[in-house]
Amino acid sequence: MRSILRSVAAMLLLAGVSVVGVVGQAAPSGAAVTATTYTKTVRYGSYTIPAATETDMGHLDNKLNLWVSKPCSNCTITSMKPNLVYADGSEANVDTGPMLHHMVLASQFQSDPTCSGNLLGIVGRRFFAAGNERTVIEFPSGYGYKVGLLDQWNLIYDLMNMDMEPKTVYVEMTFKYQTGTGGPTAVKPVWLDIDQCGVSEYSIPAGASDTHWDWNVNVPGRIVAIGGHVHTEGHGVRIEATNQTTGQSICNSVGAYGQSADYIDMMGEPWLSSMTRCIADPVATVANGQTVRIHSIYNSPEARNDVMGIMIGYIAS
Repeated sequence: MRSILRSVAAMLLLAGVSVVGVVGQAAPSGAAVTATTYTKTVRYGSYTIPAATETDMGHLDNKLNLWVSKPCSNCTITSMKPNLVYADGSEANVDTGPMLHHMVLASQFQSDPTCSGNLLGIVGRRFFAAGNERTVIEFPSGYGYKVGLLDQWNLIYDLMNMDMEPKTVYVEMTFKYQTGTGGPTAVKPVWLDIDQCGVSEYSIPAGASDTHWDWNVNVPGRIVAIGGHVHTEGHGVRIEATNQTTGQSICNSVGAYGQSADYIDMMGEPWLSSMTRCIADPVATVANGQTVRIHSIYNSPEARNDVMGIMIGYIAS
């Protein structure tokens, strides 16, 4: 993350992008809107991850691409699905070496609700992120993330490789979106982070731990989707958002490990393979002045200084 801040200040790196495919799907007969739904897959890259050594994994550490491709303009995104793939489209995962440690999409020139006054805020409003578990965000019917004609997107990517050979991969996003009149209600993304506006990493002791961060609500409304991210490293268990003002649990995002063969690494170890998410209309409602606390839960066999605890909520006013 420190390298991100240096890159933001320098504005040196531009993106390589390829659009894989577009499928249009008309709205159901008799629908109240005239919007059309499309599916588009966009690849960012290619990126060559260095080979692992005997002592460490190969690493592309928090790289920044400025002004990467959007799937559409003057549209509303209703679903976002991340992936890491090889050139032939097959999945790149820990069973063959590569890992999507994390990726972030941010909209340049849009104010970030929880990090607008920091150098990191120059990257723009962070509206989507994923780790190697590759959580899909899809909004309830009638809601979506608006993309304007002049919006510019930035991509932060951090990729690792445990194979002794370099690996060339692409970060891939599959979007569903709508165009036309009478589209969905806009949602606002809110980034909640144990190390808010810092490097997004923090320290945990050996054993069970529960680390907190509080958000003083400044984007009131209905939370219609929210999900979390923790690390395999440190044995991440879950991350939960609670409304400290009302006592309500908003969302408990729980991790699972090794659910399929591609999440078993080359040494036979299971990796974080999914995080549960909360999607409803609404999941919860928050008001100005309330306090939302995130609890990042680990059960680590050893102390670590490099874990994450992040949630992104999508709020309709």
